[in-house]
Amino acid sequence: HGGAVIAPQVQGKQELAFDYRINQNTNEKDELAKIAIDLVSADHAYYFDSGSTILSMAKIINEEHHAIVTSAANIAVELSRSGNNTVTLLGGQISPNTLSCSGPQAQHMLRDINIDVAFMATSGFSENGGFTVGSLAEAELKREVIRKSTLTVMIADHTKINKSYPFTFAELNAIDIIIGDKFTDAFIRQAEINDVIIFSPNDGKTSDERIKMFNELFKNNF
Repeated sequence: HGGAVIAPQVQGKQELAFDYRINQNTNEKDELAKIAIDLVSADHAYYFDSGSTILSMAKIINEEHHAIVTSAANIAVELSRSGNNTVTLLGGQISPNTLSCSGPQAQHMLRDINIDVAFMATSGFSENGGFTVGSLAEAELKREVIRKSTLTVMIADHTKINKSYPFTFAELNAIDIIIGDKFTDAFIRQAEINDVIIFSPNDGKTSDERIKMFNELFKNNF
């Protein structure tokens, strides 16, 4: 009465609707977006995955010219608000949960696109399942994006850890950097074993230090 709603299905292996997720943990997502956007410059070609935190990145991107490919219709619109960006939107069937295009059309477009750095999102991560989503088509697209990228940056707040969905698109060793707010000790140990760099608001690093680590990693992987 007076505004109560039924929460979307959380772990019935169906992803939360985007309109619901965008209003959850907004402060944490904004902090992660600020860390991620510091890694974006005019020097590289980028992929922006779908996701509410990556949408926050698009809203605060700097005024330089950027070449960005995305599968997310809402992120493409946000990036296009600035005439400085060259934005390519992958085609395909759009998901009402993620506002992301996927399917054969998206993968066909991706074949001729080169990606330096991919900023990826996930619906869940578990030690046994890896990074997972609720859609097979989206999992296949994400897997191909990661394969084509020189560096992969995963953005995952604490609500994604120890959560699993039906389709795995990456294991931890496929990721170069993960940006999050809270990590379990077990996750940190696994990241160290797989040479994954962790950035978080409380990691004690300055923006310049993170950018330096990012640039060195990109140079080593190029």
